[in-house]
Order: sequence, then structure tokens, then C-alpha cells
Amino acid sequence: MLGGAIVRDPETGRRHNTALLFGADGSLLGATRKTHLPFEEGFWEAAHYEPGDEAPGLIEGLPMGLGILTCSDANRTGLALLLRALGAGVILVPRATPRASWKRWRLVLRAGAVTSASWFVSVNRPAGEVGTDIGGPSVVIAPDGEVVLETEEPLAVVTLPGTALEAARRDYPGYLDVRAGLYARAWARVSKRP
Repeated sequence: MLGGAIVRDPETGRRHNTALLFGADGSLLGATRKTHLPFEEGFWEAAHYEPGDEAPGLIEGLPMGLGILTCSDANRTGLALLLRALGAGVILVPRATPRASWKRWRLVLRAGAVTSASWFVSVNRPAGEVGTDIGGPSVVIAPDGEVVLETEEPLAVVTLPGTALEAARRDYPGYLDVRAGLYARAWARVSKRP
């Protein structure tokens, strides 16, 4: 079960939007802090908590390696590629997005699945809150970008075959190298800019 909470770091006192993944026995399998916080009408997240300061990591011990990109983090497809390089075959994307933005979100999620050659499973909040039009479809996207399920039903079950993952990683662009050293050197240059 994947859930979320605003968690206060006991060492720093900082509050973070934290995704928590629990196993069938109730044990905590993994957690990640949202790293990209919107600050706009209806979504003043940066005023309520701090961005995470660690990139999301791999959650192991499941049939497929799993990663989590919380909502806006999915809009940085480099994080999906990172999770794939770490061994993720499935990337969960819990989100609270407006119905009006679904067309754009669908495109971003499909692009993330194709470029990382990973399954993308994204569940939206079921309904709006005060002053927001949150809601709309949840989706399962195959590693080749095919939308396997798009629904507003409260419960859906989908099997994620490993064969689809293997096929996408044999085909273009899945077979392209993930050149971590090259990317790290390039990002190091960016981080040194004023």
C-alpha cells in the first residue's frame, strides 16, 4: 500500500511530503520525499513544507524493483531514468492534479514510461478539496508507452508482466546506454553556475 504524509524530520525539524510504501505485513518497505514543490494558486506546497534533498531511490524485495516519483517529481523525467538505472521496473506516481491538466499529465507519464522503459502506475486523488478541482483518471502505462488502463474507478487491478519490460529494454529507446558518469559530469557543471 502506498500512502503519503507530511513528516517532520526529527533531526532538522523540517517538514516533508513523504510517500510511504508498506508491505502486506504492514512493514515499511520504503519512503521518498517529494523534491519538486509547486507554488501557485491552489497548490502552495512550498509554503507548507520543504523539498526533499535526496533523489528517490530503489525499493527492493518485490517481484520488480520499484521507484516512487511523487506528483511533480514525474515532470523531471531524468528522475525516471535514474530509477531505471538503479533497477526499477515499476515507477509509482501518486498525484493530486487538476482534472483540466490531465491531457498534459498523460503525455508526461507516457514520456516517462517510454524514456525509462519502465512501467508507470499513477493514481490521482479521487476528488477536489477546498478551492481546487483535483481529480480525474488514474493510469497504468506499459514500458513502451501503451496506456494499459485509464480509469476513474476507485479500484482496478492490472498485471504488470516482466516480458513487456524486457521487450521495451531491447527496443529503441530502451536499449540506449544510461551514461551515468557523463550525466553526472554535465550536472556538476550546472551546479557550479551562479
